[in-house]
Amino acid sequence: MTSPSSPVADHRDAMVHRGFLYRDEGEVVDICVPFLREGLEADDAVAVVAATSNIAALRDALGQDAKAVQFEEALNWYQHPVKTIAAYDSFVRAEKPRRVRVIAEPVWQGRTPLEVVEWARYESIVNAAFAHSGARAICCYDRRLLHPEILAYARQTHPEIIDGHGPERSDAYTDPGPFSATCDRRPLPPAPRTAESVPVDSARLDEVRAFVAERASRHGMGHDALRNMVAAVSEVSTTAIRHGEAPARLSTWVHDGDLVCEISGPGHWYPDTLWGFTPPADAEPGFGLWGVRMLCDVVQMQADADGTLIRLRTGI
Repeated sequence: MTSPSSPVADHRDAMVHRGFLYRDEGEVVDICVPFLREGLEADDAVAVVAATSNIAALRDALGQDAKAVQFEEALNWYQHPVKTIAAYDSFVRAEKPRRVRVIAEPVWQGRTPLEVVEWARYESIVNAAFAHSGARAICCYDRRLLHPEILAYARQTHPEIIDGHGPERSDAYTDPGPFSATCDRRPLPPAPRTAESVPVDSARLDEVRAFVAERASRHGMGHDALRNMVAAVSEVSTTAIRHGEAPARLSTWVHDGDLVCEISGPGHWYPDTLWGFTPPADAEPGFGLWGVRMLCDVVQMQADADGTLIRLRTGI
């Protein structure tokens, strides 16, 4: 698939990230098998992370070559956007100096609207996280099953699109920073009147942690999830104290089976739209939020003239 005719220059260190809008398993075989075999011939580390039906079709079409390909079920791989980025980062690092080549199929079925936005953001962030990795990836989207909004996201988050022909440059493609900012500009519903709150300052961090632990326990959150939420709230609260302006505030409530913890306050302690999504270098300032994103199911962030708001959600 990667050839001199590609609309994006094929520099070895530049990532090539394509969205593939397919109609049936036969089209998956026609597009993906040459791409995989090209990788095997180049001694790339070749993997398929896809739906069960597509794995079966590709195994069959590859024949003996399938033995040299790593196969993973998409449902096992695509459970949490930031953890999936971390898993791919580990794969890329482990295979160096070999180049990585992947057929990927993110899981969209059964996602809430909020989760769909976060997985679309994931597809965009991949372009920044692996920009200089040399990775080659085709991300598969089943046109028969997926909502038009998700297919539109594919065009916005992949520099190249395969849709019956191609690859061709996607006219709808948006760079990760602006795309992520668009995700964060979606209005958040206000905290309910039943939300419980406590002030956040350097003298009250123990009180903040105890407050979260008590509310999480009261609502039946399991031990591991409770511990993770307390750690995440503590990290965000510390950031608000160090980089924001007093007074900050923590509010908690339950919504759609999630415990929601919101830290808000004046000042701007939200460095940029990609903060905490990509694996950090040692001692990188964004490490704290990377850990927060790993600990929570969803992290939402907004900043405006009134200050900064970070909302954490984890299922009870």
